[in-house]
Amino acid sequence: MIERIKRRIRRILNNPYKLYSNNEELKSLFSGYKQAVIFGSSGSIKKLNLTSFANDFGITVGNFFEHPDIQKINPKIHIFAASHPPITKGVLKDWWTRCNHILPKNVPLLIEKRDKEMADLVFDNRKVYYYSYGGQLPIDFTKPVISPWSVTLIALQLAIYCEIPRIGIFGVNHDWQCIKPYTHFYDHDKPSLEFYLHKAGIEIAYEKQKQPFPKERLYKEYELYQQYETLKLEAEKNGIKIYNYDPFSDFDVFEFDKKLEIIKK
Repeated sequence: MIERIKRRIRRILNNPYKLYSNNEELKSLFSGYKQAVIFGSSGSIKKLNLTSFANDFGITVGNFFEHPDIQKINPKIHIFAASHPPITKGVLKDWWTRCNHILPKNVPLLIEKRDKEMADLVFDNRKVYYYSYGGQLPIDFTKPVISPWSVTLIALQLAIYCEIPRIGIFGVNHDWQCIKPYTHFYDHDKPSLEFYLHKAGIEIAYEKQKQPFPKERLYKEYELYQQYETLKLEAEKNGIKIYNYDPFSDFDVFEFDKKLEIIKK
């Protein structure tokens, strides 16, 4: 028994990427798409009809599974960032249990490896891929990838890794952190990460902030934009173009191609 355990430990040590070595499947599954569409959760989302992208490589993140048209939008994968304070294990379990109930059953998940124990518990009936922070360029999901300041950066890295020639983003507008209130397309008083945090009696710092914002927030914003700029250059180097499709977003790292035709009347 002891020798078996030792052999297993040696195998793991000799292959530190074993947990997510099957991520080569991601490229084979998704590289045939001509367009990837990444769906964030800013308030502009509720003004748009997003169902016309159902046949594209749709990537949803975070709390987007609460979108009322999630079935019609038909995402091909959903991504979670690594859990972090103030998210507790109890909040994470409640939030992910809700996701497992709402997200279409055929949609696989991409989850940071530190949350594997909870993912095994909650998503035991669903395909799950794992990734980890701490990597660098070039992007390779069979190894650690760039640690993100926003989960959208993991979605962008995935689309670049899968060599999708055109990437569009919706619901990504980080400017709110400096000039606008803290809002999403969903109600924080209904099931959502914020709902479960409130239920656990945990305050959300962003909701309490008022102008002028702390300079530390601006420093983080600067680092966030730098990460987007880095991925923009990496995409262009590989012949990939990234656009901001959102007609209500001012996020200008990427060229605008605002999809006015999908604004709800």
